[in-house]
Amino acid sequence: MARTDGSIDRSSGMKRIYEFNFFVKLTGAFTIMLVAWLAPDWRFGVPLALLSLVFLSVMQVPGLRGYLKGAALLVLLVMVSWIGNLLLQGLSPADALPIAAGMAARLITTTAAFYFVMETSTPGSILAAASAARLPPIVTLILSLTFGIIPMLREDFERIADAQRARGMEIDDVSLPTRLRFALARGVPLLVQAIRLAHAISLSLSIYGFDMNRKRTTWRNVGLLVEPRLAHQG
Repeated sequence: MARTDGSIDRSSGMKRIYEFNFFVKLTGAFTIMLVAWLAPDWRFGVPLALLSLVFLSVMQVPGLRGYLKGAALLVLLVMVSWIGNLLLQGLSPADALPIAAGMAARLITTTAAFYFVMETSTPGSILAAASAARLPPIVTLILSLTFGIIPMLREDFERIADAQRARGMEIDDVSLPTRLRFALARGVPLLVQAIRLAHAISLSLSIYGFDMNRKRTTWRNVGLLVEPRLAHQG
């Protein structure tokens, strides 16, 4: 986006990547995942994981703080479980630590890649890309629900946490076991919300006459980018 002084808004330029075709982003995520899991050891995997996190930060992906907290917990669980398991198998700590670090790095790189795809792909853009590719309706529906609902459930999870805080429950400045217990307590209302959401989606499909035998079309311009608005002639 151009500013009044003629310079370019770099933030808007970077966020243009958000509008990349869903399948381009999905292919990129699978490629990064493949590279991460083919990495020979931690000396390649750890820098790749750090680079993935830097990319998320530079791109200003929504909800990054929450993802980083989850990623830190994932690293901790993987390191503890793998090191403990490898020690029980007779490996020395010096041999077990690189193996555990490599596994944790692979998981961070994989989750970071697909987190970017989920947070930057709206259900509408997924529908448009799938419709332009003439995918079967069932595939289009599955992709839209999978990558569209997960961010919505994450937002519901955060709203439940805000409701806990509003009722006076201290969930921030507490020990890790207590924080995990409170997080698990959000599971019941989150499950209820997920069931309500599934019922609402099913009802909407019926109201709008969704037909599995009819291929969908789209009004968007779909190419390398999926335009977020209807194009018109000036």
